[in-house]
Amino acid sequence: MKTNRFIAGLFSLLLFTGCYQGDSADLIIHNAQIYSCDESFTIYEAMAIRDGKIIQLGPEREILNGYKCDHLIDAQLRPVFPGFHDGHAHFWGYAKTLAQADLTGSASFDECIDRIQSFAETCETEWIEGRGWDQTLWDPAAFPNNARLNELFPDRPILIRRVDGHAALANQAALDLAGITSATVIEGGWIEVIDGNLTGILLDNAYDLVAGVIPEMDPDTKLAYLKRAENSLFEVGLTSLNDAGINHEDRELFEQWYGNNDLTIKSYAMLFADDENLDFAKTEGIKNIGNLHIGSFKLLADGALGSRGACLISPYSDLTDHYGFLLRDSAALYDIAYFASEIGYQVNTHCIGDSANRVMLKIYADLNQGKPDHRWKIEHAQVIQPEDFAYFQNHHIIPSVQPTHCTSDMRWAEQRLGKHRLKHAYAYQTLLSKTGMIVLGTDFPVERIYPLETFYAAITRQDREGSPEGGFYPDESLSREEALLGMTIWPAFSNFEDQEKGTLEKGKAADFVILTKDIMKIAPSEILTTFVEQTFVDGECVFDGR
Repeated sequence: MKTNRFIAGLFSLLLFTGCYQGDSADLIIHNAQIYSCDESFTIYEAMAIRDGKIIQLGPEREILNGYKCDHLIDAQLRPVFPGFHDGHAHFWGYAKTLAQADLTGSASFDECIDRIQSFAETCETEWIEGRGWDQTLWDPAAFPNNARLNELFPDRPILIRRVDGHAALANQAALDLAGITSATVIEGGWIEVIDGNLTGILLDNAYDLVAGVIPEMDPDTKLAYLKRAENSLFEVGLTSLNDAGINHEDRELFEQWYGNNDLTIKSYAMLFADDENLDFAKTEGIKNIGNLHIGSFKLLADGALGSRGACLISPYSDLTDHYGFLLRDSAALYDIAYFASEIGYQVNTHCIGDSANRVMLKIYADLNQGKPDHRWKIEHAQVIQPEDFAYFQNHHIIPSVQPTHCTSDMRWAEQRLGKHRLKHAYAYQTLLSKTGMIVLGTDFPVERIYPLETFYAAITRQDREGSPEGGFYPDESLSREEALLGMTIWPAFSNFEDQEKGTLEKGKAADFVILTKDIMKIAPSEILTTFVEQTFVDGECVFDGR
């Protein structure tokens, strides 16, 4: 009897062992600290991947002994995180900056001029474009005018955008090509005229009048710049992004490129509500093409605070007869949101000022009665009246914010808003407490592309130099866990993509990053000296910095 039991047990062991060793994996990450970001925030030692999906996570020995695999990566106890997800970005907007004069950080308008002149020497196109100037860095902190550009470039058109993208300066040659005169008026925008003369300053929709006459870049060149941009995004650990505003021409190109696998980064496309995109949405509905997911509209309710285009309930503290403005009237915004609700599209609306936020929160609340899982988002959610935070909680509205906006704007935000309103601006912890989640992004190219800067700003409320001491309104900071979830699973959930990605769990996409330091444990000052070692999308290495 003992002999029979021994033989039976040996047979069972051999059978089990044979099946166990016979399983295979394409890639195993081991000797790691794998932050799964699952509901229990489980940390694993090893992970097995096959066909672009995670097939198991667990202890080191269990994973290594459980699978035949020729591709092993010893993480040497480095941290592994789900691929970072930028919850609000502009893919083509960033790629386009690679073909423009970089005016970011210019300490004066004279420095902008110097950079433009240097760029013009090698620029082969007729038009000169640039981006990144910020008058709040200058002394005096006032909008420039185009007199110098007119002198230096009397016949060559120039259009340079402010860092936020909601203001621009055009020289006279560009204004002439656009047909703009001192009598031109545009709804949802502003053309500055002083003493009867155009200064070249254009706000919001007025910018489009000039941008619309610039010759389009050919598709092959555009794709080349996008691929360069994509590589830069992989280098900083991004595997997914919410592309916050795509017109119908670019939507058609993105469909083609993703259909041909020319682009890899996972994109949740928010369509601008132009007529062609509205027709597309009605006809095609929600659509997935390769790593491109189309199923939402991007609305613009107002402009930006730095250029005083954000729509406020009370006047600006530093311009007491000015309230900003809505870019469309509330009836038009309602009509588009209603159309979206009828066809099952998500709505994501740019709202900076408290008036714009209130308008859209009321529209959302009205249209989503009885629809708790609509996942509509307010993008930026920057200035909100205390009584309006309840809309987020009561109507399941998701806030999508950019922590580096807070640390960039804090130098001058009080001048625009005054202390009373500032208490309810950039209120990330308050928003999180109302909603249970918050989506984090950069809004690049308005801010830099780095997700680790997002993480740092969210938990410290400080700029890259560590100011101010203790943080800017530190009660509104996020914990490290909250910030990480805001860059991984929460944006995936907000896009109805949480079953496919956002955490490192069995059956989900193998999108992950390996970092040089553990941002969940190191001192905050070390976060900005942490780098991405490797980035993977669907189990394939798309960046290797080792």
